[in-house]
This record gives sequence, C-alpha cells and structure tokens, in this order.
Amino acid sequence: MRVAAAAFVFALAACSPPSSRTQTMAEPTAQDAAAAPSGADASNRGRVAAPGFRLAAEALVGRWSFDRSCGLYDLVFNADATANYYDYADERRVVSYAGRWAIAEQNRIVMSLRRLGETGAPTGEPLSYGFSVSDPVSDELIGQFGPAGGDMRAIAAKRCPEEDRK
Repeated sequence: MRVAAAAFVFALAACSPPSSRTQTMAEPTAQDAAAAPSGADASNRGRVAAPGFRLAAEALVGRWSFDRSCGLYDLVFNADATANYYDYADERRVVSYAGRWAIAEQNRIVMSLRRLGETGAPTGEPLSYGFSVSDPVSDELIGQFGPAGGDMRAIAAKRCPEEDRK
C-alpha cells in the first residue's frame, strides 16, 4: 500500500504545474555536503548506526513534526527534491525557508534553503542546513539537525499524514 501511495505522490508531483512562488534554487553542492554536520560530532558520540542502514530518498518524502504533534510540521521533503523548513524558535513568528535537498554520504541530508519574505518569495543568500540521520527512516526521522557549522540538536521527528487542502 505504501508503494502505491508513494507512486501516486510521485505521479502527482510530476503532473503538478509549478507554483507562481517557485524560484530556482541551487542544488546542494559537495561543499554543502562537506559543511553539513556528520554523525561523528560530539553530540552523537557512542551511538552506533544500524547495520546495513542506507538512507533512501523515497523514505524521506513527506511532512515531519519535531514535537511529534503534527499540529505543526517543521520539515517537508518533496519528491522533486524541494524542501521547506519552518523555524518556530521565536514564539512571536514562524520563519519559513524553501529550497532544495539531497542525500549526502554517511546518511546525511543536506539542504540549501532561502528565507521566505512576507510575500512568500525567497530572499537573501542560500543557507546550508544538515540532518545526520542515525536510524533507518520509517514513520520516525531520528538524528541531529541544524545549520551547517552551527549547533546541532537531537531530533526524533514524526511523519505527519498528508493534508487534504481542497
């Protein structure tokens, strides 16, 4: 059933017209991958990755909630390699980012994101974020997340159901 659902999502994404807000984003580069945090940082010491574990793009596609409530979701990975990140650190407002994502070595996700302005258009220079995935992805996305070269935080995100926005 999941395979059929995934095939439907890929087919739907391929047939969807581009958004009027869409602006070309740079693909994450090897430099982004090198700058993105790896699982070997101090906060991940002593943790052993699952044997034979290899990150698959299809497993990442979806909406992910860091607080596991799915009332809000923090990361969205789309099948077309676009991504959205919603930063709720400031209680007064949400900072939204959009861009592209890719899988890098050592089960890492690298993202090249730009902040979205008040009109929803990307602004400023691209920022690099990374997610070092420590466990096989199912309905949970577990690892370390943060800006490249910045502080990482432990995440155990929950996959949220697709929304019907009709």
